[in-house]
Formats: sequence, C-alpha cells, structure tokens
Amino acid sequence: MKLIHYFIILKTIGLCECKDYTNYALFNVLPLERYQLEFLQNLEKLKYINVMFWTKPSRLHNHVQILVSPNDINLFKERLNHFSLKETILTNNIQQLFNTQRVTSYTRMKVESFSWNTYHNLEGIYQWMTDIATEYNDKVNLTAVGLSAEGREILAIEFFNPTAKSTVIIEGAMHGNEWITTEFVTYLIYHIAKAEKASYRKLQQVAKKFRWIMIPVANPDGFVYSMQSDRLWRKNRNHLGTHGQFGVDLNRNFDYNFCSHDSSNNSNHDNYCGPKPFSEPETQAIANYVKKIQNKEKLNFYFSFHAYGQKIIVPYSDRIQHLENFSEMENYGKQAILQMYKLYGIKYGIGTIYDTYGYRSAGDSVSWVKKTYKVKYALTFYLRDNGTYGYALPAEMIQPACKEMLVGLVELMTAEKMKLIITIVILIFLASECFSKKYHNYTLYRGIPVSEKHLSFFKNLSKLYDANFWRKPGLLHRPSEFTIPPEKKMFFTHHAMREGIYYTTIMEDVQSAFDMQTVKSYMRRNMASFDWMNYFRLEDIYDWLKDLSHQYHDRVHIKPIGKSLENRDILAVEVRLPHSKNKPKVIVEGGIHAREWISVAFVTYFLHEIVLSPESNNTALKSAAAKFKWHFVPVLNPDGYEYTHVKDRLYRKNMNGVDLNRNFGIEFGGVGTSSEKHTEIYCGKYAFSEPESAAMGNYVKSLSSNLQYYFAFHSYGQYLIIPYAYSSQHLDNFNEVHRMGLLAANKIEKRYKTRYTVGTAYDTVGYMTSGVSGCWVKKTFNVPYVVTFELRDNGRHGFALPPKEILPTCYETMDGVLSLLNPTLNEKYEEVRVTKGEAKMDKMMDRFVIFWNFLFFIIVRFY
Repeated sequence: MKLIHYFIILKTIGLCECKDYTNYALFNVLPLERYQLEFLQNLEKLKYINVMFWTKPSRLHNHVQILVSPNDINLFKERLNHFSLKETILTNNIQQLFNTQRVTSYTRMKVESFSWNTYHNLEGIYQWMTDIATEYNDKVNLTAVGLSAEGREILAIEFFNPTAKSTVIIEGAMHGNEWITTEFVTYLIYHIAKAEKASYRKLQQVAKKFRWIMIPVANPDGFVYSMQSDRLWRKNRNHLGTHGQFGVDLNRNFDYNFCSHDSSNNSNHDNYCGPKPFSEPETQAIANYVKKIQNKEKLNFYFSFHAYGQKIIVPYSDRIQHLENFSEMENYGKQAILQMYKLYGIKYGIGTIYDTYGYRSAGDSVSWVKKTYKVKYALTFYLRDNGTYGYALPAEMIQPACKEMLVGLVELMTAEKMKLIITIVILIFLASECFSKKYHNYTLYRGIPVSEKHLSFFKNLSKLYDANFWRKPGLLHRPSEFTIPPEKKMFFTHHAMREGIYYTTIMEDVQSAFDMQTVKSYMRRNMASFDWMNYFRLEDIYDWLKDLSHQYHDRVHIKPIGKSLENRDILAVEVRLPHSKNKPKVIVEGGIHAREWISVAFVTYFLHEIVLSPESNNTALKSAAAKFKWHFVPVLNPDGYEYTHVKDRLYRKNMNGVDLNRNFGIEFGGVGTSSEKHTEIYCGKYAFSEPESAAMGNYVKSLSSNLQYYFAFHSYGQYLIIPYAYSSQHLDNFNEVHRMGLLAANKIEKRYKTRYTVGTAYDTVGYMTSGVSGCWVKKTFNVPYVVTFELRDNGRHGFALPPKEILPTCYETMDGVLSLLNPTLNEKYEEVRVTKGEAKMDKMMDRFVIFWNFLFFIIVRFY
C-alpha cells in the first residue's frame, strides 16, 4: 500500500470566508417558444442581470434552473414577464439550503462511523480511504494517481482480484461543486469491500467478476474550494494569469474534440476548456493512469459520476447520431433505470447528451476514454436530483441517492452477462426500445388553407415532404397540424413561402415534448401508484385492472373479448353496481388509435370513477352510475398502444397496418379511407378483417339489447362528434344529441374554459370518413346516444399532451359525460329554450375562431 505523503488541513467550514448566497433565488423556467429560448440563452451575456445557470437552456420544453442574485430578482421577473415566461421559485434563499448540507469530519480508525447521512470534507475522505485500505489490506491498495494544481494528491482505491476478467474505473467529483458524486463513490467502495458478506447476490457477482478502481475526488482543489470559499465552484484551481483568473473545467480539458462544443476560450467562464488538451495536472494524471491500466489490463468499464439531473449519458458527447454500441447500452441502461425506479420511485432518463439535454459538449473524460481505448462500456451518470434542490441536495437524500445508484449500476453490469440472450430477444421482438424511432428536430407546424390551392398544398405534404398529419387538412380556414422531418424542413419552408402559405411553428423539437410524457410503472397491489399524473404501459394498465377487480371483486369483472394480431388479450371490464340488472347499458371504448394516449388515460379514469361511485359525494356521478350497466374496453388496440411506447410514438394503426376506426362495417372503403396499406387511413381488405375490430363488433353485438349509450374516446381537437361521419347531413336524432352535446360542452367549458365544438365529423374536423366504430354501432343496433370525444388539446401539444394535463382533461371530460348521462327535466326545458340561441352563438364563435386564426397567421408572417 502506498502511504499518503500528507493531508491537506482544511479550515473549519463555519469559520471560513465563504461566498455568501443569502437571498439568491433559484428559479425554474420552461421555454415553450423559440423567442423565449433565445432570451434565456442570451441571459448570461446581459451584464445588467447577475444570473447563474444550474441547467442550460438548450431546447424547447426542457426545464431550466437559474440562480439569481437578490439585487436582480425584480428585474429578472420583469424580463420573464416581458417574454411571457412563467417561473416557479424553487427557493427564495439558496444559502439556507446550503447551510443544511451538513459537512462532518471523520474519526480515524473508525471505518463504520463514516456514514452517508452527511457530506464529508477531503481530509476525512482521505483518512477513511486510508483506514479502508488498512482494514482490507489483503484486497485493497491505496495509491496516488497524481497531484493537483495546488499539490494535493489524487487518491484511488484499487481492489486486488487475480481472477477478474476485466477492470472497472470509477471517477467522481470532476467538478468541485458536485458533492453527491464523492459520497456515492465512497459508498460504492464500502459495499464492494464488504460484498462477500452481503446478501445482495448481484453485488457479490460484480465484486468477484471485476477488478475495481475508484477515484472519489478527481478534482481535490475544486472540492476543497467549494467547501471553504464558494459552494458553487466547479473548476480546478490552476492560476491562469496576472488578473486573478482561476480554474479550468476539467471535463472540457480531455483530448476529445477539444474546445469545440459547450466549451469556452474565456478563462472567466465556468466551461473554460483550458489553453490545450491535458493542460491541467488533474486531467494529465487521470489520462496517464488510465493508459497505464489499459496497457496491462483489459479495461471494459469506465464510469464517471456527476450531478445533477438523473440521467445516464451514453457517448459520444459531441454527436447527435447514435454510434457504436449505443443501442446495447441504452437497453442495459433502461433495465437499470427500471430497478432504480422500483426502489424509491425516482425516474432516470437515458441517451446522449444531445438526446437528454439538447446540447453537445466536448473534451469530457468518458468520450475520450471510449474513443482512445475502445472501452466498450463507458458511461456518465448524473445523480439526484432533477432540479428541486440541484447542488443543494439535502443531506438526508444522500443515502437514498447512493442506494438507488448502487442498484442501477449493479443491474447494468449484470445485464452485460445476458447480452446474447437480450440481443436474440430484441431481434425477435422488434418493438424493443433500442430500436425506437426518435423525433429529434422533427418540427410540428400548424397551417391554415385560405384557398383551394393552399388546401391542395397541405393535402400533398405527405408525398412531398414525408409529413405526418396530427390533424388532417379538411375545409378551408380550418387548422391542420403536421410534423416535418429535419432533412425536409428547408424545402418545405421555401415551398410554403413561395406559395404564400400561412403556417406557424408549434414545436421545434417534437421528441423533446414526447420525452416530457413521463411513463410510470405500476406497483402491483399498490392501487395508489396508478395515478393520472403520468402515462402507463399496457402491462401496467392490465395489472391495475386485475388489482381493481381483486379489490372490488363484487363490482369489477374482467373479460377477454378476443386476441389482438400479436396475441395480446383485449380486455373488457364490466362494472356491476347494486341493482344493476335489467338496466340500460353503456359501452365505453378507448385506445382504438395507438398514439392517442390520453384516450386510454381517460377511460381508465372514467372506469375508476364509476367503480368508486357508491362512496362518492358527487351526486351527478352517483346518479349516472346507478342508472346503467357499464362496459369498458380501455385499450382496443393493445399491440399498437404498446408499439407507441417501445417503437414509434406516432404509430396509429394495428400491427397489420390497418386503421381500426376505418374497418367497421358501415360504408366500408368509402369516403375518408384508403386501400393503400402505407397510408394512415388504410381500411383493410374487408370490414372486420382485423381481430381487434372483429372482437369489438362481436362484443357490442352481445350487448346490443337495451344499449343506450356508446362513447368512443380519441384525441385530439376538443370535439363532440355525432354520427354519421360519412355524411355532411344531419341524420336520425342528430338534433336531440346535438342539444345534449351543447349542454355537455358548456359543462366542460365551465371548469377550465376548455371549449369544445359539437357536430358531425364534417361540421367539426372538416372532413368525412367511413368505417367508424360509433357510426356502425348506431346504424346497426339503433343506439340512441352515440358520441365520439376528441379530447384535449386544440393543437398546442397534440399527441404530446403533457402529463400535467391528464387530470384536468379527466375532470372536465367527466363533467361533459355526466351531463350527457344526466339530462334532468330542468336541463331538458333549458336546452329547448336556448338551442337556437346557442346554435347561433356556436356558429358565430366558429367564424370568430376562423377569423382569429387567419389574423394570427397574418401577424406571424408579416410582423
């Protein structure tokens, strides 16, 4: 064991002259428009506002945390208001949070006293490492990798393992202010040292299989300085000139695409890359050490720990493309993330720096190691949290953060053992997330045709520019939303400008919006873990239904009504409330179009409300629930729904390429359908050709006696659509249902001011279509009340509806549904009295909306 030559004696934290961050406020801001993002990106350049970014403003829909000095808070708020940016204040006084980050010293020769409920100073960490090496001298060696700019040793713990097939190098605290990284690396050292006696089998497995080398503090000078002088100090402490400049960002100083991305040549900046690659003694020392290890051992793993953000970052930092074994690492990382989530419910993300944060960087240790030495498994981990505390992570969160990361790291490394099996499974099941389609830099546009020529332009966008329509072009002056891939955008915009087309940008990067749609895992037999603040995968939904059936076995009965094309169950749920025999029936359909996640979310919410209605204080809900016999099909297209989670978020059809809502036996193959399989509206070979539509058809037929309501839930557009979709005429009892729909739309609007339009498909979306489930049900079984809901929103988010809007959507939609189910005598009298006035007002509002959309585009184009 190499002895430590000396220890750096730290000043007592309480007596040092530290930079004071009293009353510095930490803001969270979410840029939704390009001009808002540009303002934030230029904010640090404004000399009259003193701000510090904790997370960089890199792309739309990514949260940005900004620390603002007390003298500039009012001005900062005024600027945010000017740019229509809404802020959340995470703390009014960051210094108070820093003061709670307890830092303790270590007592020599008491290894067990080093706990992970406080932070530790460098002297204590080095003393503890010495004692660990002494206590486990048969398998642990303490060595100095090199010296820092101020002469401190950079210490590493090396584990002996003569049977190891490969080596793992772990590095922490490359940045001085990222204290949690050092705590995790010391936590890992402790558990690897004691792995033989651990009950955690996978930990024993990785401890035996690999030789471990760990560097808890790669930047000792910066680490000390962040404790003694400036809590937010990031760089090393190399003196750079005569003007008092200090420090290089060590993770920009490695020889990988040096100083090209997210690096600065200005020594005053936090991301200063230094005068040349490996100009700093710390990066030189690590580079030489890695080279030495690589020359005599097989280095298969290199892991660097940073904070904060809850991410696993796959190389390379400067690339947009996914290179080399990215898919393999993404797959292993997702397995790790799932196990971490199960521990505390903390969600991590995975991808390149560009995928996860929206910018590129260069000069980092992991990319250099992977590129230079072909290290197969090189990753960067960003530990807790996601921005609520950031660098001020409280001491009580240290141990949970360490535990979940240990679980994730071990899971990731044991997944490597099953590489061949996983690869075979991936090849068999192409729906694996490793091969999922990403929509980075796909742009969502909204266009409004004001002439037949313009309408023709929009209808040809799929052929010309690979457009994916989120809302199809219909009538003149009706909005249409569509995405254009990045390689086609320039051609599209030039063509649109040449033709005088009115359009605007809704989202510059669709993938960023999709990434915000958090998908939560359901914990079996923990009903509260199924909420409507996140989306859920198919298996989780089905597990929740089973638990719901178990908990309310007298009310909830699950029945498979058929199998999907890929042999998944299509589940129906019957709710039997007291005295529900011989009552009229209601059928609720959801998830016929795969990408319409909010449809599935609402139907599960609707089902839950009906099941719990006997205990509810909502009289309208209780009354409606008691009047009917209830049947729910939450996910009619289970294959497609799962496919949107693992393969292509915008997939619409079943796995035979058929639009199931064009495959029912009414006007089959007629208007609004296609016989070409590659189109989004392919109707199939014949009516009910698909197992999903056939199963639903048979199920409805079995329930057709006394069937009074049929509700189908879709997204998006905020419409209440009344049959028949294949006709522009108002047929059957349209007028009656229209009156009911106007009242329901009024109920919906009262809660959050969300406005719905009521009418046929032609009246609302502006086009006709055939083979629709609701139209077939009404025509075949003479069901009086058939309504298709197109849920939130009106195009601002579309299929990328954020999780925060799930519950509001559910609340307001329930208001509308209950209005349809509970037309009281007073309401019936009122609807007759106001129908003409409301219908007239509805038309006036439609004209107003059309006029306003047109005016909006004129302003966007010419202002």
